[in-house]
Amino acid sequence: MPQLEARARVLEEWFRLPESRRLHATDAVAFAFRLLQDRPEMFARTQSHDDVVNHDDILNWLLPYLNRQAN
Repeated sequence: MPQLEARARVLEEWFRLPESRRLHATDAVAFAFRLLQDRPEMFARTQSHDDVVNHDDILNWLLPYLNRQAN
């Protein structure tokens, strides 16, 4: 359950960004890195041995929500 709460908080922060900063996978990579570096308290309750939120987890949560531009 703690990972579900962390996911909800990450997505909430993601959708607070302007759409122009949610277009590409590189945006998600940078966002995940900054979030883990600048806001580690968001994941404090999930830091058990079996339930550690890492960069890859955050990317997997964000990738389905990228706003892709039509080519």
